[in-house]
Amino acid sequence: MKISIFCFCCFLHFVGLAQPLLFQKGDRVAFVGNSITNNGEFHHNIFQYYVTRFPEKPVTFFNCGISGDVTGGILSRMDDDILVHNPTHVVLMIGMNDVKRSLYGPKPTTDTDTLTQRREAIRVYKANLDSLVRVFSGRNIKVILQKPTIYDQTARLKTATNLGVNDALKQCADYTEELARKYRLPIVDYWTILNAINTDLQKKDPTATIIGPDRVHPASAGHLIMAYQFLTSMQSPGYVSRILIDRDRGEARQTGQNGVVLSVKKDQKRLRFTVKENALPFATVENQKQALALVPFTRELNQQELAVTNLPAGAYQVLIDTTVVDTLTAEQLKKGINLAEYSHSPQYKQALAVRAILADLWRNEANLRTIKWVEIGHLKECKNREDLQAVKAFLAARYAQKYQTASNSTYYQTQFDKYLLLKPLEETYKKALDELREKAYRAAVPVAHQYTLIKLPSTDKQHLTK
Repeated sequence: MKISIFCFCCFLHFVGLAQPLLFQKGDRVAFVGNSITNNGEFHHNIFQYYVTRFPEKPVTFFNCGISGDVTGGILSRMDDDILVHNPTHVVLMIGMNDVKRSLYGPKPTTDTDTLTQRREAIRVYKANLDSLVRVFSGRNIKVILQKPTIYDQTARLKTATNLGVNDALKQCADYTEELARKYRLPIVDYWTILNAINTDLQKKDPTATIIGPDRVHPASAGHLIMAYQFLTSMQSPGYVSRILIDRDRGEARQTGQNGVVLSVKKDQKRLRFTVKENALPFATVENQKQALALVPFTRELNQQELAVTNLPAGAYQVLIDTTVVDTLTAEQLKKGINLAEYSHSPQYKQALAVRAILADLWRNEANLRTIKWVEIGHLKECKNREDLQAVKAFLAARYAQKYQTASNSTYYQTQFDKYLLLKPLEETYKKALDELREKAYRAAVPVAHQYTLIKLPSTDKQHLTK
């Protein structure tokens, strides 16, 4: 059994801004970046939060990440991959590839040419990032800047380290903040929080990392930490709902925040009340659990408070509809519990069902991003892209000329083969995105639930475990 102390605190990290920035109903938000954005887990988490927290205010997120991309690549694909979505907002993170990791190795270097190339890479990054902000702002698109994630150059991993890459990313992060000040834009700082967590983990275990084994791509826990940082930086509401029941008062005098108490009935042995909330809890899955131990995601972003006062002393079995949630004392119920921590509650199960729909949406999204990755990176010179057989021949020739002897040749062959299978279904995937988005929002609409508190005999010491 787990009892939470309630603390509804979020922090705001804006440069030159004093108001929270929340996406509103009808907003179209393009997340733009490289493979970390293409993977999408962090903004998938953010979208899940919006769907379950604001089910009556639908927004649309677009994955505009391209694996391996740099600032110059974003500028070149601006029209047909980003602006084509008519975004109201662009959320931009870039830098991991701009620093040119191949210029770094396991040991420091004093080679003049290498050091010059490193400085030039940072110079180009800065110039292009400024250009990107001006392009988006010039079209009245609201820009949210994100500092790049870290490169783990310190963990003891099988993958060789490129020492100095994370320091170069720190330069990118610092310039991103400088740009945010220049244009008075909101900024989300991933570099600092991930670097601090990684450093702390490695003090205890030198082989630990919040990033993946390749040192570049955050694991699922890292992506949830990124979502936490984004949402708290935007001062997103920490509560799902707050329901405060006073046994000695009728329904008209009960307290509900982001929810309403519809009825209250009591007798000597039980208290019944019906509640209709406006949101669902944020449901997590197993590979995200590490993040919950590293950042206060639950305390700051996932509070579904239930408190009941003026109960006679003793233990109570707590049911929501027909589901036994827990056995709690009157004192524990008075202090309040966080229902978002009960994964077997009806509301949490509904949130998991929403997440399952979103997972289907994300699979369709991944197929579309594979199509776009091949077309942007490998088919610009193909003269007859409407003829799939001509495309197949073109990709086969490109593979033979550029990638057949490469160490990652299998990756390219797999992506090219997938493209040939996925391209004929492109419109089907696009339609599925719209349908699944609407389905997720419908599934996220909360329903009324009946709560029952049954007073147990004083000898009943049974406690249920979540």
